[in-house]
Amino acid sequence: MSSTPIIPPGGMPPTPPHWLEESDWIVLIEFLPKDDVEDRTQAAERIGYMLAYAQMTDTRMLALLGDPRADTYELLFSFNSTENKAEFIRLLNSNELSACDEEFIQVPPQDEIDAAQPIAKVLPEDVVQRVTLIATMLMGGQSGIVQ
Repeated sequence: MSSTPIIPPGGMPPTPPHWLEESDWIVLIEFLPKDDVEDRTQAAERIGYMLAYAQMTDTRMLALLGDPRADTYELLFSFNSTENKAEFIRLLNSNELSACDEEFIQVPPQDEIDAAQPIAKVLPEDVVQRVTLIATMLMGGQSGIVQ
């Protein structure tokens, strides 16, 4: 059998995701432990801040499952300008919950960029709900702890 994709009659050939052409990426690692509700909640809140900051800076945010045994996820961010990248990192570090040392900000290899997916396709459903809630509150100008 050939590995060439089969295009249905009258169909369009599959196109790769448009983010594959983007060139300025960083990756952050986040742990979402299934057995520690408090740590999982705090990690989801951090990711919510990251999503809000990504939206504020016109930054693409994608995800990968890093190590399923360790409940590790890779969060990939693509920037359309150096100014937006600098602002994203400034926002990230402006908050005690989301701040991270520069040594933890890495550049993902191309194969990870190729495999990355929208966060809702990768992160667990309970985490996506919390992330969305946090990001929506931040984008709406509300602050405080979500119960």
